[in-house]
Amino acid sequence: MSRRTILSVAAAVAVALLSAGAAAAQTAQTPPDAAAIRAEIDKAVETLRKDVRAGKSDILGKTMALDSTQAAAFWPLYKQYEGELQKVNDERLAIIQDLAEHFDTLNDAQAKGLLDRQVVYEEKKLALMKKYKDEMLKVLPAKTVARFFQVESRLDRLVGLMVAKEIPLVY
Repeated sequence: MSRRTILSVAAAVAVALLSAGAAAAQTAQTPPDAAAIRAEIDKAVETLRKDVRAGKSDILGKTMALDSTQAAAFWPLYKQYEGELQKVNDERLAIIQDLAEHFDTLNDAQAKGLLDRQVVYEEKKLALMKKYKDEMLKVLPAKTVARFFQVESRLDRLVGLMVAKEIPLVY
C-alpha cells in the first residue's frame, strides 16, 4: 500500500468521523429521519474503519518481516489486540461525535466532561499497549515487538493527525 493510499484512507476516516458527528448534530434538527441517518452514518464509518484495519494489516505484513514461526505467534495476538483496540477507539469516536453534536453550545462543564473522557481513553489505550507488549514479548524477539509498536504508533499518529486537522479548536 502506497503512502498516498494510506493518507487517502486516513483522510477518509477523519472526514467520516467528523461527518458522523456533524450529521448527528443535524439529526437533532430533523427528528423524523434521525434514526435512518444515524444508521447510515454508522454503517459508513464502520466500512471505513474496516478498510483502515485491512490497510493496516497489509502494511504490517509488509513491514514486520516475520518468519513462519513468528507469524504464527504474532497474527493471533495482533487480531486480539485489534479487537480490543477497536472497542477503545469506539470511545474516541463517541467523544468526537459528542463534541460535534454540542460544539456550538459547549459549556465549561461539557468541555470538562469531554476532557475527562479523552484522558480515560488515552489511559485505556496505553494500558492496552502495555498488555500486548508483554504478551508479544513472551513469543517474539524484543526488536520485532518494538518494530510492531513503532509501525502502530506511526499509523495511529497519521490517522490522529488527519482527524485533529478536521476538528476545530474549542473556544
